[in-house]
Amino acid sequence: MTPAHTLSQAEQFERDAKFEDAVLAYAGILARNPKNARALQALDSLRGRLREQREPSADTKAELEAALAAGRPFEAADSCGALLKTFRESHFLWDFLGRCHLAAGHLDNAATCLNKACGIDAKEAGTYAAMGQVHMARGQLENAVALYRKALALDADCLLALRSLAEALPLQGRSSEAAAALHRAVALAPGDAALHLTLAGLLQKLGAVEEAEDHYTRAVALQPELAEAQFQLGLLLKAGGRPADALPCFDKILRASPSDDRARTQRLHVLAELCDWRWVQEYEEYRRLLGLRSSGCDPSALMVMEDNPDLLRVRAQAYASEVFPEVEPQTAPPAPQRPERLKAGYVFSARDAEDVLSHHAAIFAAHDRSRFEVFAYATGPGLAEETAATLRSSVSCLRILDGTSGGAAAVKADGLDIAVDLSGYCGGNRSGLFSARLAPLHIAWPGYPGTMGTAAFDYLLSDSTTCPPGSERYHNEHLLRLPDSCLAVTAAVAASGAERADCGLPDTGFVFCSFAPASQITPQEFGIWMRLLCSTPDSVLWLLDHGAHAVSNLRRAAAARGVDPDRLVFARPAERTEHLARLTLAGLCLDTFTVNASAAARDALAAGVPVLTLPGQQFAARTGASLLQAAGMPELIADSAEDYEAKAAALAADPEACAAIKRKLRERQQDAPLFSAARCARQIESAYDAAYDQFLRGVSPSHLTLSGTQAPQG
Repeated sequence: MTPAHTLSQAEQFERDAKFEDAVLAYAGILARNPKNARALQALDSLRGRLREQREPSADTKAELEAALAAGRPFEAADSCGALLKTFRESHFLWDFLGRCHLAAGHLDNAATCLNKACGIDAKEAGTYAAMGQVHMARGQLENAVALYRKALALDADCLLALRSLAEALPLQGRSSEAAAALHRAVALAPGDAALHLTLAGLLQKLGAVEEAEDHYTRAVALQPELAEAQFQLGLLLKAGGRPADALPCFDKILRASPSDDRARTQRLHVLAELCDWRWVQEYEEYRRLLGLRSSGCDPSALMVMEDNPDLLRVRAQAYASEVFPEVEPQTAPPAPQRPERLKAGYVFSARDAEDVLSHHAAIFAAHDRSRFEVFAYATGPGLAEETAATLRSSVSCLRILDGTSGGAAAVKADGLDIAVDLSGYCGGNRSGLFSARLAPLHIAWPGYPGTMGTAAFDYLLSDSTTCPPGSERYHNEHLLRLPDSCLAVTAAVAASGAERADCGLPDTGFVFCSFAPASQITPQEFGIWMRLLCSTPDSVLWLLDHGAHAVSNLRRAAAARGVDPDRLVFARPAERTEHLARLTLAGLCLDTFTVNASAAARDALAAGVPVLTLPGQQFAARTGASLLQAAGMPELIADSAEDYEAKAAALAADPEACAAIKRKLRERQQDAPLFSAARCARQIESAYDAAYDQFLRGVSPSHLTLSGTQAPQG
């Protein structure tokens, strides 16, 4: 609303030659008292004096713009409307009023005002850019882009058009053009922190990580209080393996806003990645509301902090409401019977490609091509050509999506029957690709070991160990349980040549190992591991080198538990083939608890190294047990933390027993279900058939458990 002024104040504005302020003051008086004769007469006289002036003063324009920028579109529109009674042919006021209506979501009114502004001045680029924004808000993408281009044809330096065009082009799959537009905008307005933030986000999606970091850094320098820039910079540094550099970004946000749950979650997870166990107490202080208020929090980070599948589901639902704000419903059956070949498409983040290659490619290749056509889709940047070439040999077709909007249309064009997500929320992945109905059936195959928390997925591929009876309530999806494991392992070819000395291991003594991610190592299992070293003379614990901070913290933690830090040996990063070869030097692989070290366990089993696990409650805490059940090695599944410690101590103390269990594992590699990609593929195909049969019959998805004879049981 216009400010409330007295008649004397309005007259003072007029005496001071502040005519637009006087107009607004008289208009406000008349809005309260339409019969005020003095105000009527003064306003009529004042408008007569201003009639020859087409535009309000620069100061008035600035005040209006400030009100709109401050998020007060209704107040700004009221003031603008009052001024239009005097400046009826003002291009600025009609344009401004249109932008006020646009900000308020009144699209029809916005279009009317902007059309009026165009009629007054058909060469004003900003008005066409604003019209483009109206069309964007209506979902008319092509019209919007055409208007942005018209604006830029009139004025190549129109910032609004450049910024808006950069938002629209990725929706057409033209992200590189969008980046070019943003580069031009940043060159025109180098002091605009928001522009640097937008450009950095787009560059990151395009894989230009170093340049993205530079623009995030500039945004933070220009506007330190811009929390989103700090947050995204922290995420980028964290994803790049620089958790110590990422930590200050989240700390700065929390100093300004201690209740920022997103930043709190990332701070806690970074501390976990640094093996800085201060996170344990801090998590206890905040756990009750963390991820359940304001913005959703990354469940892949939260799941390492507590084995509580009920809480994890609620947190995943809160997060999913942002990643999947709208979910396209399932379509009606296209035909009364199964096509000769079902089209199955596997979607994964390009940064997970090595894991997909190691743990899924053999299953892709084993699919029955007379009954299934297999597609793979890598989203985002970073897919190495060598990895892509190997994946192409395992599937019918590999497509690379740039990670920006537009990928859904490319997937839909292939006419899939089943779309399978392999990445989920792994590593903070926020791909909302599955918001669109890519195929009649959406299935999550847990690279991310937990519920996605959304109706975007119909099924979760699992088994009776990871998801035993009674665990249905932990998942939004319907469970599609395989008879054996939902994971498979390809046994490594026996290799020689790995020497203890080359790996920093002593010449003698038992070697415990855990190649789990640093964030999954907690004080609970680490305390057990240190007691095992104390009870097993000359033994060592072989861990991955997760960087100087994590190594220092683990060595300090060992010393605090009375163990010589030099009994911790840290393995440098290595190619998978080399890693599998050196793994054979270990006597026993020790699993982590809250989140099992699934990838590390699969590598160990592939190399013929026994894995000891303790199953918990959530999916992520039961993958080790699933692997061992399918490997025919249930004796390595502990019943309790005490049993876990006792089993490990017994094996380390008895070389014959340890050798015997290694021999048994090598034998199981020849016949156990876990080590047969073909068997796993057949079971997955039966699961797909069962789910698709229900779809064809018009039956809603339900929990399905496949028996050993591959017949679905509801």
